Amino acid sequence: MIKNAFGCCFAVVLMMLLGCSPNEAPRAEDQVDLQGLELTRLDGTSVPLQHWKGRVLIINLWATWCAPCREEMPALQALSEQLDPERYKVAGISVDRDLNLVKEFLLKYGIDFAEFRDPNMKMAKARLGVEVLPETLIIDSDGRLHRRVTGIRDWSDADFLESILPGGLAGG
Repeated sequence: MIKNAFGCCFAVVLMMLLGCSPNEAPRAEDQVDLQGLELTRLDGTSVPLQHWKGRVLIINLWATWCAPCREEMPALQALSEQLDPERYKVAGISVDRDLNLVKEFLLKYGIDFAEFRDPNMKMAKARLGVEVLPETLIIDSDGRLHRRVTGIRDWSDADFLESILPGGLAGG
């Protein structure tokens, strides 16, 4: 029993450390096929990723049990309020199994950008290649993966945003 508990704790610590890795630019093996991808809203309805074609998508994969994810969410909310909604869309995909925990968290912290769910990480792992949380995918206005940002980041840092957004903050 103790051995299993230690293994579980070690895995959580390792996942948190890996989630803080500096990997940002997608490698060839990181490229994902986003064609036909549909996201599931918290109410169970779905929306095709294509719905936001023409905008840069900032999609954060997170969970309520992930401490770095919880810490990062208010900064993503502030980012969603600051970016031009005609050019950018911030969205979250929770991998929590308990929908009520997700809803409580969002309400408690005033997170109101678009939220979706993937309770078994089926889509996150198989389609998006996500292994650790938090992970943010920057999808360009043509619907292609532009950048992976693994681990918690300072979303208020203009220099950081300039370096990761397609065309920088000015667009283009």
